[in-house]
Amino acid sequence: MNMTHTGIILATNTVQNKDVESEVRELKELSESIGIEIIGTHIQNRTSIDRKSYVGSGFLEEVKMQYEDIDYAIVNDEILASQNRTIENILDTSVIDRTQVILDIFSLRAQSKAGKLQVELAQLEYLVPRLKGQGINLSRLGAGIGTRGPGETKLETDRRHINTRIRDIKRQLAVIEEHRLRYRDKRRSNQVTKVSLIGYTNAGKSTLFNKLTNAETLQEDKLFATLDPLTREMVLPSGFQCIISDTVGFIQKLPTTLIESFKSTLEEAADSDFIIHVIDNNVPDLVSQYDTVLDLIDSLNMKDIPQLILFNKTDLNDEKRLLPANPHQFVNMNMPAQDILMDVENFMTKYFDAYDAEIPLARQDKIYRLKRQTIVKELKLYEEKVKVSGFEPEGNFAERIVEKDDERE
Repeated sequence: MNMTHTGIILATNTVQNKDVESEVRELKELSESIGIEIIGTHIQNRTSIDRKSYVGSGFLEEVKMQYEDIDYAIVNDEILASQNRTIENILDTSVIDRTQVILDIFSLRAQSKAGKLQVELAQLEYLVPRLKGQGINLSRLGAGIGTRGPGETKLETDRRHINTRIRDIKRQLAVIEEHRLRYRDKRRSNQVTKVSLIGYTNAGKSTLFNKLTNAETLQEDKLFATLDPLTREMVLPSGFQCIISDTVGFIQKLPTTLIESFKSTLEEAADSDFIIHVIDNNVPDLVSQYDTVLDLIDSLNMKDIPQLILFNKTDLNDEKRLLPANPHQFVNMNMPAQDILMDVENFMTKYFDAYDAEIPLARQDKIYRLKRQTIVKELKLYEEKVKVSGFEPEGNFAERIVEKDDERE
């Protein structure tokens, strides 16, 4: 992306920070993805964040002396309006925080109606508590990164306007969620197995999604290339048919407003039978990204869902720097799709129930259904029957298929 602005990053390193260097590297990449060239990073070691100026006024004065002119000071954490004003006054430049940068990226990436509504809701809910004394109006959302409004005279009008818009968006999202719930109920009634791809942003989920489903989803080497959940059919080597969803990527310090706004989208993953956790094996902070995703899995009550970990991009780096307890494989985009699908199939069989069934040789339709709705591992042909062995999801699929229509035979 063309760099149209310059900026610096301000960060505090407290005991709460797991890896501030990793956070700053990520924020630099986030900032550059919206056109801000980062010309300096400044990390202050503190026991806690300064309530007035985030890093301390003395530290800000030292930073100011190092630059003649910058467009933005970007703060590594979500900050208060009062902290924003203090930093702005000392550095004499526009100040945006990590949340605003991420919201900007999301607003650029959202494509579907639901995605756009969810991003707008997150933006407005971020804005409301910061209206007092800020003189911000709705023009901020569409006029550039951290753009100020015309003044405080419209403050109350803006607040009413924003709150009305928030209620309207929530009503629209409730309707969309009702449609999703009906779809989920239909899927459950049909007992369709669902898999969700999750992982850190830019881990290569969409590339794998395309390979496993022969789809043509957008796949780009950029953060949050996929915001809107996509669902396609995935057929395993045995013929077993299930559905797989590609989801929004995770990130360190994902803003709470975004988690709330995208809750229905993230709940799509929480409603899955299996999770495929994709990890970029080429990133330097692999363990940090892995921990971030695990924390979000935990917060979304998804930790009990069976999880297969795919270490992606091993064509770029095949070192085994993390060996988790969960089932895992090392893959890349150059591998045959059937090899990866076989890994997925073998993973599923560990959680399915084994079965044996006998089908009349004349009932090829039942054998076909077994192949589609269960994982068939062996077929033995006899004179008048076929013995089928395989694995089935919960619910006695095979038994019901075998017994159906028996009364009419």
